[in-house]
Amino acid sequence: QNIVEELKENQTNFSFALPENLNAQMRTYQKIGYQWLKTIDKYGFGGVLADDMGLGKTVQILALILSYINEKGKDAKPSIVICPSSLSLNWLNEVKKFAPSLKCIAIGGNAMQREKQINKISTCNIVITSYELLKRDIELYKEKNYEFKYAIADEAQYIKNNNTQNAKAIKVVNAETRYALTGTPIENSLSELWSIFDYIMPGYLFGHKKFKEEYETPIVKDEDEKTMEKLKQLIEPVSYTHLRAHET
Repeated sequence: QNIVEELKENQTNFSFALPENLNAQMRTYQKIGYQWLKTIDKYGFGGVLADDMGLGKTVQILALILSYINEKGKDAKPSIVICPSSLSLNWLNEVKKFAPSLKCIAIGGNAMQREKQINKISTCNIVITSYELLKRDIELYKEKNYEFKYAIADEAQYIKNNNTQNAKAIKVVNAETRYALTGTPIENSLSELWSIFDYIMPGYLFGHKKFKEEYETPIVKDEDEKTMEKLKQLIEPVSYTHLRAHET
């Protein structure tokens, strides 16, 4: 009800200050992306950050996490980044570069080593793991009953097929707010879009069967423009070009 009232009264023009301990000069579009991520979190939604590769999705997420840590202090929950194994080291380096104050751990090694690392998650601000390792370790996460503040799926096309172990494992991770980072939300079918939304906001695009019957088939098979427009209204972000990027 509060969300509806705020939207009616056009009170969505929030301005969230950038964390002072972010070791980066963000560009205007990155600041707007940060405002977008913070607004989604305020409303308790999940979201897709779909900037192209190399445009700084990582620094926007780190600004978000830093802001949360600064607000909550010792009460802050850890956040988890799930990415392709080839990017784990890159995420670790980006954390050290842009947010050195954050306690970060990258899960790796053999099963025994990973179990020791997973047991220490509660002492960290950010946990980095790969889709491949999350599949192997998901029972440990469930056993420890971790609740993360943010779960970030980097290169989210890795979960585009809902029937894969990648998708099944990441959707088990317990987090308050979920984000998907990808430059290609749809590559081959609308089911890929559904699977990503099933991760960030389960149920928002209904069950897969209903989505396929009411959206995918009419749009793809019948080229139904009305149905396409209806889906667009469900997934299109509110225009955030009016958001003033905070200059501090």
